[in-house]
Amino acid sequence: MKGPYERWKYDMRRVWECPVCRHHERRLGQVTSMICKCQMKKKPTERVCMKLIAEGGRRTEVKME
Repeated sequence: MKGPYERWKYDMRRVWECPVCRHHERRLGQVTSMICKCQMKKKPTERVCMKLIAEGGRRTEVKME
């Protein structure tokens, strides 16, 4: 049986960045494309999608006391 901190050991989310405003967001691995909130005021044909910066699967540090 795994300990209580096993679920925080790995961060499997993807990191997205908006090329216009440089806003970063973390989303689950199921998300394949994103549009930033700053692009919502534009017409759908003029919107710019966010760029994928980092794939998930990195280990996070958990301090156990």
